[in-house]
Amino acid sequence: MRARVLVVEDEEPARRLLRRYLEQLGDLELDEAVDGEVALTKLQQAPWDIVLLDIEMPGLDGVSLMHFCASLSPSPAVIFTTAYAEHAVKAFEGGAVDYLLKPFSRERLRQALERALRRRQTAERPATTPRIPIPLHEGHLLLPVTDLLAVRVEDRTLHIETRTGDRLQTRAYTLQGLEAMLPPGAFLRIARDCLVQLDAVREVVPWFSGRYKVVLHTGTVYMCSREYARSLLNALGLSREK
Repeated sequence: MRARVLVVEDEEPARRLLRRYLEQLGDLELDEAVDGEVALTKLQQAPWDIVLLDIEMPGLDGVSLMHFCASLSPSPAVIFTTAYAEHAVKAFEGGAVDYLLKPFSRERLRQALERALRRRQTAERPATTPRIPIPLHEGHLLLPVTDLLAVRVEDRTLHIETRTGDRLQTRAYTLQGLEAMLPPGAFLRIARDCLVQLDAVREVVPWFSGRYKVVLHTGTVYMCSREYARSLLNALGLSREK
């Protein structure tokens, strides 16, 4: 995919050098802005993949433009160009992917562009649901964590209840090891041998000796021990029964 690059540089010799380097580096669609105000107009008119941005400019400076770039959706990757090394801190604090200290070589520019393009590709990649590989007789079942409702340990075997109604068994993980693979805050240990997905809980019923019955939307009942009762109630926004 062709990348659109905007060069923002108020010094004509530096702008001319940047264009020459960029034209030698690959299939890029280039445009230029001679100051911050012109750059602001171009940024508002069309989306850009990469902005090569001089920090020191009269009027609207590079740092202000960087913050404007961050407000755009999608936001372009910003590469700062500067003659002052101390501006590097400002660059990275503001979210720039790289900075080029003048005078820089074509090779150094190429490295910065590759870093910016990698960031762009990562941002465009659709998020995937984490999955847990469950060993089968042949191969593995890749179970989305959103489909995992509850896990109970019995005789060192994990008994897994899924959203689709399947009941899986595996000795490939300990409960603690499996728990470490799950997104934080989505699941809760309710006993030493059991954890449940919080969004799957339909009902919590007080039981004997400070324990609670935890009823899932599937109708399955799991027992919350007294040791974990407070954590369960806090996670669900409930108060302990007196």
